[in-house]
Amino acid sequence: MNRSCCIFFYEGHISFAPTIISLAKSLSDQGYCVFIYSTKHNNSLTFKIPNDRIVPVYFPKGYDIPAINMIYTALGLLKLGMLARVVELFLFLSQSAFYTLKNYHLILPRNSIVIGVDTNGSIASLLNFYLFRRQFAYLSLEIYPPKYFGKLARIVKCLECLAYRKAECVIIQDEDRFKSLSEFNNYHHHSNVFYVPNSTMSFDDKHQSLTDSNYLRNMLKLSEKEFPYIIIQAGMIGDEVFSQELAYTFRFINNGSALIFHEKEKRDVQEPYIKSLIEINSHNLFLSLDPLPFERIDEVFVSTTIGLAFYRNIDNNFAQIAKASGKLSFYLKHGKPVLVNNLESLSTLVEKYKIGIVVQNPSDYVEIQSALELILSNYSFYSENAKICFAEEFDFATKIKPFLSYVTNW
Repeated sequence: MNRSCCIFFYEGHISFAPTIISLAKSLSDQGYCVFIYSTKHNNSLTFKIPNDRIVPVYFPKGYDIPAINMIYTALGLLKLGMLARVVELFLFLSQSAFYTLKNYHLILPRNSIVIGVDTNGSIASLLNFYLFRRQFAYLSLEIYPPKYFGKLARIVKCLECLAYRKAECVIIQDEDRFKSLSEFNNYHHHSNVFYVPNSTMSFDDKHQSLTDSNYLRNMLKLSEKEFPYIIIQAGMIGDEVFSQELAYTFRFINNGSALIFHEKEKRDVQEPYIKSLIEINSHNLFLSLDPLPFERIDEVFVSTTIGLAFYRNIDNNFAQIAKASGKLSFYLKHGKPVLVNNLESLSTLVEKYKIGIVVQNPSDYVEIQSALELILSNYSFYSENAKICFAEEFDFATKIKPFLSYVTNW
């Protein structure tokens, strides 16, 4: 083996992380053997390995180790719960370091690269840098301000700031998120920055022919006569994405639209929040609570008429979401027009490419129905623009090329 890449991805949900999967595939196509260090994520589907050059390595979280989970419970009772983040970090560091040492000849040959994802991943890469003298890239999927970590876990943020400084380069979705990340990590001097959206690669004809274009309609048994239009919000279900407001609004929309919330993680219909949505709207709201594996995820989006990408303005991580929204990139990939709320990052993209309508108030059913009807009355116009937008702004295969060229010189 001549080249390898080590990706430290503590979060664990590889099966619904487009950037991680697309990056691993891109590097393996370049001849790298890619090791993805991750943690087990109980509610996620198992990541299907696309080829023998990609090796996922899973470690248990402290929450799944009885003795450590007991410590976390005690810390919670003592109102010291934030210390669990410190323990989780050092557990991940020790597990990944031990695995690397055990398999050093495979993982870190001479021509190897290291990529650290977000806080814990970048700190693991920093440790790797000091132990094995391997340069690393900082890959940002989420951006959190220092206050997110609290005083008790301040050491975690301090280590991340050091990792950010030591990184050879940064991979992030766009300039606005890069500015926020640099501010949060108190370092503004990175010159090697690669802007890569949280997206996937364009598909080939073979893949397209294998896609079930009626997946949602067949799975939910939706009558085409009663519900000719499928409106979907994919990804998470929760207040962060206006789920209750949208459920309420669509109660009053009677143009043949079925609203579908499709979850990226398995959810139980008996959960209080899920039950509350059903109580709000039992008329035309349908829930898809069993996620598809990543290799079939296109079936969700190709069976959609219009996609929703609504995000609450909680912080910069949500406000600067346009290039970081996995669902938005999948809508556009399949030529699906979109409705978005009036976050600047979303509205700027929608208005530039004319890929849909910006909604000012997600609770205003008159506004939303008007937006839906405007798109449906000129569907091909918005659909073609969506495909153009994906090709120019979101196609991972194109956007990752500068980084791939850069690392060949490491």
